[in-house]
Amino acid sequence: MKKITTVLFLLSCIIYGYGQNIVLLDDNKNVISNTIVDINTAPSSSITEEILVKNAGAISDTIKVLRIVNTVDAGDQTQFCWGGLCYLYATNLSNLPLIIAPGDTADFSESGFHSIFNSGPACVTRLVHYKFYNIHNFSDSTGVTLRYLCVTGVDDLLKPGGIISNVFPNPANYLVSIKYDINEFSKKDKIIFYDMLGKNVKEIYLNDKHGTAKINTADMNSGIYFYSFMADDKIISTKKLVISN
Repeated sequence: MKKITTVLFLLSCIIYGYGQNIVLLDDNKNVISNTIVDINTAPSSSITEEILVKNAGAISDTIKVLRIVNTVDAGDQTQFCWGGLCYLYATNLSNLPLIIAPGDTADFSESGFHSIFNSGPACVTRLVHYKFYNIHNFSDSTGVTLRYLCVTGVDDLLKPGGIISNVFPNPANYLVSIKYDINEFSKKDKIIFYDMLGKNVKEIYLNDKHGTAKINTADMNSGIYFYSFMADDKIISTKKLVISN
C-alpha cells in the first residue's frame, strides 16, 4: 500500500508540475507574486505597466489571465494584453492562453502581459487584480493587485514614459523588432543604440504611441550593444542586444 501511495504521489507531481510554477516579476526581476504594487497616477492620465510572467516548473504552462476589478471610478478605462490580444474593460478573461516553456519568462515582446490604465477625472484610489493560472492545473496560479494611487500637484506624474520590449530576435542578424507603448505625456521619443564603449551608433525616432519598430542592423558589426528608450531626452530603460552578422 505504501508503494502504491508513493507511485500515485509521483505521478501526481509529474502531471501537475509540482503545484505552483507561475512567478510574476517586475521590470527589475523582483518577485511580485501575491503582492500589491503601488502605481502613482494623476486624474485624466494614462499609464502602462508591464509584468513579466515566468514558468519556474519542469513542464510547459498554458496560462490565461483573469482581471478582477475591485475599485475603479465610472470615468476610468482599463485594458490588458496577453497572448497576442488586448482586452478592453468589458472583457475580464483572456480568450487565448499563452504557453510558456519550462524556465522561460514571457515579456511584452513575446505576447506577454501589460496593462493600460486610463484614469478618469476623479482623484480616488483604484484597485485592479490580475490572476494568472494554468488552464490544465488550477492549483498552479498566482496574482498581483495593481493599486493606482491618485496624486495631484506633483510634476513627476506628468513626466514622459512608457515601455519597450526586449529586442527580437536576440542574437540578431540583419533585422530586429522592438515593441513599444508610450504614454501620452511624451513628446519626443526614440531608441538609441550604443556599442560597448558607449558610442552612439544608431537612433530610431518613434512617431506613434504604440507599435513595433523594425530596425535594420545590417550596418552594425557583430558584438554586444545596448539600446535605450528615451522620452523627451530622458532615458526610461536600457536593454542588451547581441549582433551576430
